[in-house]
Amino acid sequence: MDHGEARIFMVEAPVVAAADPFDAEGRTADLTLSRAFVPPAPSLSDPLVPGPGQAEWSHRFGGVLGRNALALLPVMVLIALPMHFFVGRLDEAVIAAPYLSGLADGLGLLLLPFMWLAYLAVSALPQVLSLAGVAGVAVPRAAGGSRPRLRRAWSLVALRLRALWLWFAAFSVLTGSLPLLLTEDQFGLAAAVPLAVVLGVVSTGVLTFGGVLGCVVLIERGRGRRRALHLLTRVRPVGLITAAAAVVVAPGVAEALLGGFAATAAGVVAVQLWAIAALVTYAQARRADEPVTSLSLMRELAAPED
Repeated sequence: MDHGEARIFMVEAPVVAAADPFDAEGRTADLTLSRAFVPPAPSLSDPLVPGPGQAEWSHRFGGVLGRNALALLPVMVLIALPMHFFVGRLDEAVIAAPYLSGLADGLGLLLLPFMWLAYLAVSALPQVLSLAGVAGVAVPRAAGGSRPRLRRAWSLVALRLRALWLWFAAFSVLTGSLPLLLTEDQFGLAAAVPLAVVLGVVSTGVLTFGGVLGCVVLIERGRGRRRALHLLTRVRPVGLITAAAAVVVAPGVAEALLGGFAATAAGVVAVQLWAIAALVTYAQARRADEPVTSLSLMRELAAPED
């Protein structure tokens, strides 16, 4: 009996149990064509943009810090001066009022509010300069692989420093004036510790939000607080919150243990680490929101102003 070409084979077990999707003769089916199969997302290995999760964030944070530590030393030296002389409690500046009153023939007290505003504006310089320095150095370094020159880094952020400073001056007014409104004299000595905790939490929250907002102002044009709030909802900013808390706590602890110069050094280091944490958190949030790489962030940062 001639079976011809259409032969039938009987088997005792399901054929798909031993199916080979790469069968050269095409006698078995490729099971990966099932509708239930979801192809894995392509992996992204970027020196700046982390994937989801705290482990990825920590890895990118360490990488950005290690690659750019030497390049950021001039920025740290630059912010040391305003950190040492202008960052502190606003009520300490009140002692200058009698001197102003004597110099201005009794009109010094009228100048006191303007003195406070100037004091708070200058006290925002460390955050502004550190964040701008990290963006101007770390983003082109991650995109191009080489350290940018000083002129190149400055040109990337110079035109957006004014908007960044205005935002942080407003934050400084908020966090700097709270100790004047919420004092131990109003609530008693028993409330000193809870009051300090509340003020620390508020300052940490402002720095956490301000870090992401600062990156939005520097890299994205025409966007502000709503964009920053949206990006913060896309990630769990544990690392950024920790870095912001260090900015609030580290200078005071260093001053109590080692003195004023140690407080300045601790503050400079803490602010620089906060700026790196803000940039890495921003990059992670951007990737969670849309496909993004360090090269695309560099294009946005280098885009000309309208």
